[in-house]
Amino acid sequence: MGILTAEINAKNLKALVKYLVNRSPGKTVKIKAEGNGRKIDIEVGNLEDLNKALAEVDDFLKAEGDFFMAKIALLIGVSEYLPEFPALPSTLKDVEAMKEVLGNSEMGGFDDIKVLRNSNRQQIEEAIYDLFADRNKDDVLLFYFSGHGVKSREGNLFLATPKTRKGQRGIVTPTAVAASVLQGQMNDSFSQRLVVILDCCYSGAFTKGMTAKGDENIDIQAELGGKGRAILMSSSAVQSSFESEGSELSIYTKYLVEGIKTGAADTDNNGKISADELHQYVSEKVGEESPVMTPQFEPVKEGYRIYLASSPQDEPKLQYRRKVQEILQINNGNIDFINRFLLDELCKRYGISDEEAKAIESEEMASYLQFHKKLKRYEELFSQAVEKSYPFTENARQTLRKIKSLLGLRDEDVADIEERFLPESLEPESEIFSTAKAIETSSQNDKIELLSDKNVDYTKLRDFLANGEWREANKETANCMLKVAEREKQLYLNIEDIEHFPCADLRTIDQLWVKHSDGKFGFSVQKEIYQSLGGTKEYNQEVWEKFGEKVGWRKGDKWLGYNELTWTRDTSSHYTGHLPLVRARASLRWYSSLAQRLVDCNI
Repeated sequence: MGILTAEINAKNLKALVKYLVNRSPGKTVKIKAEGNGRKIDIEVGNLEDLNKALAEVDDFLKAEGDFFMAKIALLIGVSEYLPEFPALPSTLKDVEAMKEVLGNSEMGGFDDIKVLRNSNRQQIEEAIYDLFADRNKDDVLLFYFSGHGVKSREGNLFLATPKTRKGQRGIVTPTAVAASVLQGQMNDSFSQRLVVILDCCYSGAFTKGMTAKGDENIDIQAELGGKGRAILMSSSAVQSSFESEGSELSIYTKYLVEGIKTGAADTDNNGKISADELHQYVSEKVGEESPVMTPQFEPVKEGYRIYLASSPQDEPKLQYRRKVQEILQINNGNIDFINRFLLDELCKRYGISDEEAKAIESEEMASYLQFHKKLKRYEELFSQAVEKSYPFTENARQTLRKIKSLLGLRDEDVADIEERFLPESLEPESEIFSTAKAIETSSQNDKIELLSDKNVDYTKLRDFLANGEWREANKETANCMLKVAEREKQLYLNIEDIEHFPCADLRTIDQLWVKHSDGKFGFSVQKEIYQSLGGTKEYNQEVWEKFGEKVGWRKGDKWLGYNELTWTRDTSSHYTGHLPLVRARASLRWYSSLAQRLVDCNI
C-alpha cells in the first residue's frame, strides 16, 4: 500500500485532511503539523481513523491558535499625479520596503501580500474589498497606503489616485478613494484583527469619518467596534507628512521598516512586535528627525496588542542597537568618550565587528543628524534674515513660519536660535513668533497675554480663576486642552496629545493658574513636586502614589474622587499643587509625560 505524505501548515488543516483521504482511497494519509510547542503526527487509513484524526486536529488547533491564522496585506503606493499634486517618487519604494519586511518569514511572516502601484480608484476599491471579504476571525489583515492624502470641504479624508483632481469646490471626490470605503469594508469583515497604516498628509483625519450618520458625538472606538483594530497614521488631521532627506523612503515608512527589520521596535523584548510597540518606536524616531510630525495611533479594544512581526530575542546586534539608542537619547544624539568605551567593550562581548558596529551607530544617529542639519539651515537663514530684513514685515514672518514648517521644526526647536539673533532692544520675540517665550507679563499692569497657537480663547478660564471659582476653572482647563488637541469629540487626551501639546498654550494655562492662586496651583507647581519625589518621564507606581498624597489627591490607600477634592475659594485649606486635575487616558503615564513636556517647554 502506497503512502501519500503531506506536510500541512494552513488554516484549513481539517479540510485538507478530508480532501486527501477522499482523493486517496486505499492509501494511508500521513498528517504532520508543528506549532509553537506542539506536534501532531497521524496516519489515516479509514473512516474511523479519520474521525479520530480530526478530533486530534481540533485539539491541536485550539492549542495553537495564532499559529494557523492567515496574515494578509494590501500595500498601495501612488507616485504619479495630475499637475495639481506633486509627484511622490518615494511611495513605490515605500511599498517595496514594506513588502520585503512583511513577507520575510523571520520578520512579518505574512502569507499573502498584494501590491498596487499607481492604480486607479476602481482597482484600489476592489482590492480593499478582496482584502477584508471572506476572512476568518483570527486572520490578521493589514492595509497600507503611501501617497497623497487630501481632505474634502467637510474635513473627510480621501486617498488620492493618479486621476484625482481639484475643482472649484475643492477635491473632486469621485476621483479619489474615500476613507469611508475602507472603514465600511473593515466593519463588514469577519476578521477581528485589522490593521491600517496610512503614510499620507492629513492621515489623522481617517478617524473623523468613524461616526454614525448625523451624530458627531459618537466616539471612534464605539463606532469602530470589533475585537481588535489598530490605526497607525503618519500625521494628525491637520499636518503634512514628509519625505526624508538622504533616504529613498518617506520618514514614517523608513522607521516602520527599520523597527521591524532590526527588531528594535520590540520594546518589551518578548520576541514579538505589536501595533503599539511599532507606533511607539516610529513616533520616537520621527520626533528625532522631524519634531513637527506627530504620528497618531488609534487602538480599538485589544487592537494595540495585535502582533505584526517577530524579532530575534537576545540577538547580539539587537542588544547592541538598543544600547546605542539609549545612549543617543540621553546625550541628544552624541556618543561621549565614556560611552564610546562602553560600546567598544560590548562589541567584544557580543562578537560584533567594527564595520557592523559603525553601521548600527550610523543608522541610529541618522535621525539626530538630519534634525541638527535642519536646525543649522534654519539658523543660517534666520541670521541672514535678521541682518537684512529686520524688523520683519508680516509677509516675511509668514514666510519664515512656512519654512520652519517645511523643515519639520517646531517653535520650541528654534526658540534659542531666534532669541540669539534678535536684537534685545527691539521688538519682543513673542510678537514675531509663538515660541517657548510666547507668554509675556507686563511689568506695568501684570497682565498675562492670552496667547494660543490654536486660537483658543482663554478669557473664561482667566475670569473663573480671577474669581477663585476653582471647580469651574478646572472644567474650563480641560475644555481648553481638548480644543487645543482637537479631541473634543473623544472627550479625552492621550499621551501623544500631551507630548506634542503647544508650548504657548501650555504656558498660558499654567501662568493663569499660578498667578491667580498666588503660586499654589498650576502645572509647573505640580511638576516641581513630582520631580522632587524622583519622578521622571517613566512611570513609577511608588512615586505616583507619593505625588498623589503630596498634592491631596490620595489619602491613605485611597485615591479621591473628583467631588472629594477641595474646591473652597480660600486657598489656605488647599494642598500645594492640588489643582488643576485633568483626567486623561492612561493618566498615570500621561502625567509623567506632562511633566516632561513642561521641561521641554521651559515651564
